Amino acid sequence: MNLKGSLLTLGGLLAAATATYPFLPSSPRVAGPLDVPVYSKTSAKEIGRNLVDLGVLRESLTFRLLTRVTGMDRKLKAGLYRLEGRVSPWRVARVLTEGKSELLTLKVPEGFTLLQVAQELQVIQVVPQEEFLKVARDPGLLKALGIPGPHVEGYLFPETYRVPLGAGPKALIELMAQQFKVMVGPDFEAKCRSRKLTPYQAVILASIVEKEAQKKEERPVIAGVMFNRMEKRMRLEVNATLEYVLNTRKAWLTNEQINTQSPYNTYRRRGLPPTPICNPGLASLQAVLEPAETPYLYYVAEGDGSHLFAETFPEHQKNVKIAKRIRREKRLQGR
Repeated sequence: MNLKGSLLTLGGLLAAATATYPFLPSSPRVAGPLDVPVYSKTSAKEIGRNLVDLGVLRESLTFRLLTRVTGMDRKLKAGLYRLEGRVSPWRVARVLTEGKSELLTLKVPEGFTLLQVAQELQVIQVVPQEEFLKVARDPGLLKALGIPGPHVEGYLFPETYRVPLGAGPKALIELMAQQFKVMVGPDFEAKCRSRKLTPYQAVILASIVEKEAQKKEERPVIAGVMFNRMEKRMRLEVNATLEYVLNTRKAWLTNEQINTQSPYNTYRRRGLPPTPICNPGLASLQAVLEPAETPYLYYVAEGDGSHLFAETFPEHQKNVKIAKRIRREKRLQGR
């Protein structure tokens, strides 16, 4: 065979090897399956590096090029993926974009509480509710995640995750808490400090906004009302904080409920409640970091997701009467 023929043969072999390489299993550095976290808004390049660090893949370039060429880099979904130690880059990409039968969908809507997340995990038979709640209060885990509160409430970022059956509660909590950090960005603490809040206080306030505001455009306004009241050292007087411990949701609280002795009773105690009251979404977090410049000190819900705002208490009292009339008319109309 002449030199030209040899080069053509070598080139053909290299082309064939290159074409088949993405489908060949990697040589594992670990034994058994691994639960690999993937966060939304994380690039294929970062995911590839993480897979190499965990020992799932030998190198990340093939994974990165494969996902780019096929368009899979735009379809990678947040979740906790169970991958075997010996798996091909193609198989990894397919799992991270499509999921398989052994993966379940965990939906964490904006405003879900820690308890609701635990209940959902039990419903889809991933982990028992009480086991998840126990780990969610583990001091060692809280310290590792940098959460100053008594539990992870507020940091289980709302997202649709893919999770494997039988995933451990610690791995799930780490997944959702790290997703929180990815979404708020590295300058979150600096932005909170510019509002004279600690990051934890900002999450608490965002959880209140999440529960109080239903319309996107009202979130910054309600956040502005909260800041105005705190600046004037007024009690926040928020139904949602009390409802968190009463485990109820009503348009109007009774006098007995308003007199409940609880650190979450913002009708009786000044300042923020001791912990977040739910897991806020990005819009509520942004509303706290960029509240509306508003003169309002009061608001009342109309019953359709919108609110009536007021600068003075007499004006607020008039709005309360209007809101009650609107609600009564809707009931009579069967709406």
